[in-house]
Amino acid sequence: MKDSSISDEFYPEGGLNTASYDLRADLDRKIFEDPIPFYTRLATNLAHENGVLELGCGTGRISAAIAKLGVAVEGLDLSPAMLGQARANYPDLTWHLGNMCDFDLGRQFDLVIIPFRGLQEVIDAKDQRRALERAFAHLKPGGAIALDLMDPDLRYCLPEGDPEHVELPIFPMPEGVGQPGSRLRITAMERTNDPLTQKFSEHWRFEEINDQGDVITREDCWHHLRWVHRSEMRLMLELSGFVSISEFSDFQGNPPKYASNQVWMAKRPD
Repeated sequence: MKDSSISDEFYPEGGLNTASYDLRADLDRKIFEDPIPFYTRLATNLAHENGVLELGCGTGRISAAIAKLGVAVEGLDLSPAMLGQARANYPDLTWHLGNMCDFDLGRQFDLVIIPFRGLQEVIDAKDQRRALERAFAHLKPGGAIALDLMDPDLRYCLPEGDPEHVELPIFPMPEGVGQPGSRLRITAMERTNDPLTQKFSEHWRFEEINDQGDVITREDCWHHLRWVHRSEMRLMLELSGFVSISEFSDFQGNPPKYASNQVWMAKRPD
């Protein structure tokens, strides 16, 4: 078996995690509410001359869905591996390698989106604020921002964390990865919590297995996220200059609800 030590990089170049991201995202959309119709609807209604900027675009799936509607869109992501997939899958779109906390594209957009809880990948509170300020700077006057987050259920944010393991359904190996006939097993391992910084870290294991269930390749990595309370999120938006702030518990516009999604919309003043 080819093994690897546990990595602090969650989307490594050439890794099983990066290659399987779209498979997991499709499963997530089937189990939970699909965010893509929400963001494509916003793009159609709000993006006109200046288009859309997606921060934390990953493999580019939401940007591609927006582009199919004839709306100009660009994506930015910190991970070269994820952007490599975006460029391979959607070569006609514009992709930027960069940190959402510190970038300058030299232009403004009608709409900035941060889907799939992308702001929570930023694990420092000051950096989350910086990301919102950068989004604000890249919006034209009257432009809008939209993003979604997990609303923390505080029962699962205690210092002791969670030692339980959860195995996802077995996936087919992504195209061009692994040995012929092998499959992919993904397990969410233990989780640690730091209530002081509102940071939780999840240990994920990715294994290529054969028909007998023997492990061919194993990849372990940590996924770090920061939970954000609703009141904190509203304050960060206000301090970043946004107005007309609206919050919902889902992508259908229902009122805020504890331990549900956080879906936010706000505007840059005219």
